[in-house]
Amino acid sequence: MDSDRIIGAGKQAAGDVQEGIGSLIGDNRTQAKGQVNQVKGQAQNQIGQLEDYIRDQPLTAAAIAVGFGWLLGRLRII
Repeated sequence: MDSDRIIGAGKQAAGDVQEGIGSLIGDNRTQAKGQVNQVKGQAQNQIGQLEDYIRDQPLTAAAIAVGFGWLLGRLRII
């Protein structure tokens, strides 16, 4: 397991608690910050999952990257 996944899960849990506290006390700003922290945690967790996938399946990941590069090159508008 990657450190990004652990940190992301922690941020997501902290954001959930922060959102709950904001909801409990009726503070929309704290609630919104909690939601933002949840999204940041989810993003960091996804990055960790991607890193794990690349580490476990390097050839497949490289083939996917080449395919995306090829597609982006074909979509270029002159």
